[in-house]
Formats: sequence, C-alpha cells, structure tokens
Amino acid sequence: MTTPNAPSPPAVEATRNSVARGLLSAGAALALALFVAGFALASPAPPERAVAPPFDLPLLDGGSVSSEELRGQPLVINVWASWCPPCREEAPTLSRVAADLEGSGVRFLGIVSDDTASNAREFTEEAQLDFPHAIDDGSFDHTYQVQVLPTTYVLDATGALVATHLGPISEVRLRVLIKEARDTGTGASEPSP
Repeated sequence: MTTPNAPSPPAVEATRNSVARGLLSAGAALALALFVAGFALASPAPPERAVAPPFDLPLLDGGSVSSEELRGQPLVINVWASWCPPCREEAPTLSRVAADLEGSGVRFLGIVSDDTASNAREFTEEAQLDFPHAIDDGSFDHTYQVQVLPTTYVLDATGALVATHLGPISEVRLRVLIKEARDTGTGASEPSP
C-alpha cells in the first residue's frame, strides 16, 4: 500500500537514474579536467627562441645598419615596397605606433624590398614613416625567406625572433607582439646609443 503523496516506484526509479547520470557526467568531467591539468603540468617548457639571422644593409638615407647594432632593445622590422597596396594600407599603423613609442626603448626598421630608392624615399615621406629604412639587396629576403609583402618581424632585446606576421598588421596585433618582445629577452645588454 502506498501513501497518497509518495511517489510511485517508477518515479523513484527515474529520479535515481537521473541522479546517477548526473553523478556520472560530473565524474567524467572531473576526470577529464584532471587529465588535462596533469598533461599541462607534465608538458615540457617551450623551446627558447632562436636568434634571428644577422643582416647588414645600406640605409635609404646613407650609411648602413646591422642586426648586431640594433640589439639591446625590442625591434620591429617591417618589409615593404612602395608599389605594394597592402604595404600602403598598413603604413598609417606603423607610423602611429612608431611615433607613439618613440623614446620608449622599442626600435623600428623598414626594409625596402624590390623597389627603387627614389620611390621608397617618396613613400616614407608621404606615409610619415619616420624611422630608419634599409634597402634590401636580396640578402634579407633570402635569409628571412620573405614571400609576402608586407611582412613584419618582432624581435626581443636579445635579437631572438618573437613573431612573424604576414600581410598588413593591425595596431592591436602589433602592440601585443611588442609587449611580448618587451616581456621576454631578459638579460639583454644596455641599448646602444
């Protein structure tokens, strides 16, 4: 005999099954979380970044620049050409970020690829790219395996490559990569004048 308000045996069984399924689901989720956490803790540290290949190139406005003399501070290298529409598209971003970070310990270097010096000078003035630019003799493109214009490389203060960005870079992405370069590269020498 059952009491008037007591659940029927099939209802009790359904409730038990529902609770059991819930406990099994929670247990499975907990086991998966512990497995993932254990794997993350057991994973080896990421490998150290490799030092970017050396370069020594003539500057657009005379003189030369080498990778060795640029060490000691984070460095943004942007490879571009005046005839390249995506390069023109990203120029205001580079101009703005370089101007904003002037004197902050971050250097910018443009590498003019497959272009004439006169067209490059005209473009840097027009786009207000007020940082040094070197003319690539083909060695930079070859060594760094440049295949897309524009390409941006971000190096930390030790000269290690933090990131390579193909195509026009956004201001947000550029600032994130610069922050990452600043946060790494400890033990760098004092910046050269």
